[in-house]
Amino acid sequence: MKGRASAVMRVLGAVALSLALTGCDVTSDGEALTDASAWTYIGELAYAPQDDELLTAAVELADAAQGFALFAEVDGCAQVARLEDDTSTWVSALESGPSCAACEERFSVIAGAGLLVHLPPEPRAGPARLRLGKIDCETLTRARPSADTPASSVRLWVRELPTLPRELVVPLRFHHGRFSPRASDAESEALLAEAAALLAPTGIRVVLDGSSTDDTLPDSIPWFEGDPSALEPHVEPEDGVVDVVFAGCLEHVHPELGTHTLLDGLVPRIPAQAAPGAGIFLRGRACTAASLGPISVPVESQARVLAHELGHYLGLYHRLEDTDADTLMAPNPALVANPVFSPAQAERMRLHAALLSEPMPDR
Repeated sequence: MKGRASAVMRVLGAVALSLALTGCDVTSDGEALTDASAWTYIGELAYAPQDDELLTAAVELADAAQGFALFAEVDGCAQVARLEDDTSTWVSALESGPSCAACEERFSVIAGAGLLVHLPPEPRAGPARLRLGKIDCETLTRARPSADTPASSVRLWVRELPTLPRELVVPLRFHHGRFSPRASDAESEALLAEAAALLAPTGIRVVLDGSSTDDTLPDSIPWFEGDPSALEPHVEPEDGVVDVVFAGCLEHVHPELGTHTLLDGLVPRIPAQAAPGAGIFLRGRACTAASLGPISVPVESQARVLAHELGHYLGLYHRLEDTDADTLMAPNPALVANPVFSPAQAERMRLHAALLSEPMPDR
């Protein structure tokens, strides 16, 4: 990581210049927006048709080829469509999601708002060029230009990556519903201890920030990447704190295909920070109408799921270049013989945890 903490932009004013050269406004009134945080406002970008897609104009980020964090606030859903620097192409089409095996770098769909982090394996010089594309929230496929497509836009903020710390504290806040097997102090502490042991080798130290009871949690929570609205009422966003919700049934429900997939845990996107409904949700009951009571979950098994989902929350997909099936980020962590995180996974988690402790842009 040495060298990656160099400033993404040696002169932040170069961002405004680059945007002007690519046809983008810095703000609606022509003035750059700033706040006390590490984030710099880029501007609001409209989509325009190109090759049967709806894309923003190219944003050139000076010296950003070494890596950057980008916060996006979107109308509807969006995804990274193009990302390249002077020597590499990281994303070349609107298919950079979690299932894209051919992508150099994967980025989740942004539904409403979300954080993107670009971290090249080696530091390099020069600008990075980025375009976002509009996504259909119901199908998660690229939106096609048509006369019926509503006008929409993207608002972007950028910041340099922080120095990668050796160790970081991540506070967890437990929210217990009536199906939670860990509602007592003793059970919560036992789960935290098991999860902490799994995460300790990565340099992530989890602590319990507090516990509460959520009487509004329903028997079942449906979720889809394009619509996190069912998750939002059950988390309390706060910079630097990760909400862990002990829910009932969790189902991935695809509105177009009509499929229902049972989940042991979920986060709304990767990484989850600043996304609507951002939190970790853990299943507490079976999903059949005839079985409404809590399920019995061994603390060791639930700790694996919690650690796995925290990995997603902090930017991990199911694979990185130095990983195989025998890590906690395998699709089913309960079946992993040796529950560990790889060195590359540990590095990425610590980077996102560093961002967690700082305020997001004032919007």
